[in-house]
Amino acid sequence: MPGAAHLALDIADRTQSTAIAVLQDARGELRAVIEGGIELAEKTAASAFRLARKVTARIDEGVSEALTSTERLLGHGVKSLRETTRAATETATTAVAGIAGPSAAA
Repeated sequence: MPGAAHLALDIADRTQSTAIAVLQDARGELRAVIEGGIELAEKTAASAFRLARKVTARIDEGVSEALTSTERLLGHGVKSLRETTRAATETATTAVAGIAGPSAAA
């Protein structure tokens, strides 16, 4: 009987040791999976921020170019309008001088 009791205790001890070893292995693998997930999330977030920076830079460049073009267009428009107004004033002055005669122009 003592041999059977020792055998049963040995089996219980080995089973307990094996179960704990399996649980330790499972814990290690679970930790590796979780760390991998965290690393993936970290890389994904970093990538998203890089993309957001690039998109912001490209939008800013586009808006800057549009504003510069608008400024040039408005500047040329105002310059053209000044020249047209000046030419119209000169034409009107010449017409009035032609109708009124040389004495009215002086």
